[in-house]
Amino acid sequence: MQFDEVIEQSGDSFARYKVRIGEMIQSMHIIDQLIDNIPEGDIQAKTKAVLKLPKGDFYSRVETARGELGVYLISEGGTTPYRIKFRSPGFSNLSALDHMVRGGKMVT
Repeated sequence: MQFDEVIEQSGDSFARYKVRIGEMIQSMHIIDQLIDNIPEGDIQAKTKAVLKLPKGDFYSRVETARGELGVYLISEGGTTPYRIKFRSPGFSNLSALDHMVRGGKMVT
């Protein structure tokens, strides 16, 4: 893909704004190039609807805006998990709430 690198010499907020606008313009040029090169054929490929999960347990976490989101999955090797548990960041934040707000005032 052909595109120009967007650079500004000054480092103030207006220069950063101009860089973001320039990046959006370059993104539109890249999209135009890609649209012209879309191959012929089906838009959506036919896929097998059922996935077989490997046997065992799996835990993964990802950082979100309010903390860590965790997913714990246990599988016996079938098409559906034996158990799945989501740990939202709000749950761990809730346990610290008492310590954070004790002695403070609520403003409505």
